[in-house]
Amino acid sequence: MSDEYHALASPSSSAKWLNCANSLAMEIGQPQGDTGDADLGTDKHELLALCLEFKQDAMVYEGHILKKGHTVNKELAADVQTVLDSVRERIRAYELRGATVTVQIEQDVPIDHITGESDATGRVDIVLLVAWPDGNTDADVIDAKFGYQEVLAENNTQGLMYMSGVVEKFSLVDEFRDVTFVIEQPLRTNSEWTVTPADIEEWVEWASPRAAKAILIHKMAGERALKEEDFAPAEKTCQWCKAKAVCPALKAKVEEVIGMDFDVIPNSTLGAAVHLVEIEELGGIFQSLELIEDWIKAVRARIEAEVLNGRPVPGVKVVAGKKGNRAWASDEEAEALMKKFKMKQDQMYSFKLLGPKPILAALKDQPRRLKQIEALVVQPAGKPHVVLESDERPAIEITPVEDGFDTVDELC
Repeated sequence: MSDEYHALASPSSSAKWLNCANSLAMEIGQPQGDTGDADLGTDKHELLALCLEFKQDAMVYEGHILKKGHTVNKELAADVQTVLDSVRERIRAYELRGATVTVQIEQDVPIDHITGESDATGRVDIVLLVAWPDGNTDADVIDAKFGYQEVLAENNTQGLMYMSGVVEKFSLVDEFRDVTFVIEQPLRTNSEWTVTPADIEEWVEWASPRAAKAILIHKMAGERALKEEDFAPAEKTCQWCKAKAVCPALKAKVEEVIGMDFDVIPNSTLGAAVHLVEIEELGGIFQSLELIEDWIKAVRARIEAEVLNGRPVPGVKVVAGKKGNRAWASDEEAEALMKKFKMKQDQMYSFKLLGPKPILAALKDQPRRLKQIEALVVQPAGKPHVVLESDERPAIEITPVEDGFDTVDELC
C-alpha cells in the first residue's frame, strides 16, 4: 500500500464523517491548509518504525533526513525515544508474566467492512499480539500521537476502527480475548482502553450505516443539494474539517451562539437600555467557545490563502508585516571577521544547557547517573484552566478571593 494512500472515510477523520454526513462532500476542492505539524508527525512515525524494525534507539539516526524533510536531532529523537521506551517496557512486562509477544509494525488493516469503500485500509503504528500460556491471545493496538493536544483512548472512533481492522486481519490466526487501544503521547499523558471483540462488533454495526451515508453523499456531490439535517457542527466534528471556513452550518451555529449575525449593530438599538450578560448565560456560551475560536482561525487562514495567491477577497488587503529579526548573510564570513577583530568567545557565542528530555534519553542506559540527574528535574504543576463539566479530569477546588480576607468590621 502506497504511503500516500488515504481512505476516503479514514479512521483519522472518523470523528468528522461519523457525525456530519456532509463533511466528505463539503471538503471536495477545499485547500489542504498548513501541513507543517502533520509533516513533522509523519517523520516522527517514520523514525519510530525504523527504530522498531532494526531494534535501534532513536539517536542512532541523528543527522538522517526523513521523508518529509526533517533531520533527526536530539529533540525529535527524544520524542520518538519516549514512545520506544514505553512500548519496550510494555513488551517486557508481558514477557515477565509468561506471554509470548509478536510485534507487527505499520500494519495496513482492513476497514472496508466498516465503510463499504472497496479495499479501504487504515495504517496502525504498532500491533502487539500477546499469546498467554493458558491459550488465550490479546492484542494491543498502539497509536503514537506526537502533538500537544491530549487524545483519549476510551470510545475513540479512530481506535475502534483500528481495533476492528486488527481483529479482521489477524482473527484467522488468533481468536482474541481482549483488544486494547493504546495512545502513546510523549508530550501528554498516555491513555488506553480495553474492550472485547463483541464490543467492537457492536460499534461497527452502529458506525457502518453512517459511513455509507457520508460516502454516498460524497459520490453524489454536484448532483444533489446538501441537506441541512446532514450537517452537525460541533467542536470535535469540525476540528480537522478542511471546509469549516466556508461551512454554512458552522457559520449559522456561531451566529446562534453569539445571538446576532455579523452585520453592523443597527442604529435602532443604540441609546436603548441594555443589560449585561448574566453569568449563567456565559456558561452556555462557553459550550461553543472553542468551536467559535476554531472557526475564526479557519476563516482567517482561508482568506489569507486566497489573497496571498492573488485572488481578491472584498473588504481585505495585503500589507507588509513586521520585519524579521536581523541575521548574518553568511555565518562563516561574520565569524571570520569577528575573529579578525580578535573578539572574545563570550562576545561571539552563546551556550545553552539542553533541557531534561534529551539528557534523560541519553542517560537511560546508565541507571546510576540517570537517578542522580532525575533528582535535579522539576516539573511545575499545570496552571488551572476552565473546561466543560463533561471533561474527565477531576475538578480542583478554587477558594473565592474574598474568602481569604477578613472583613473591614473584623479588622476594626
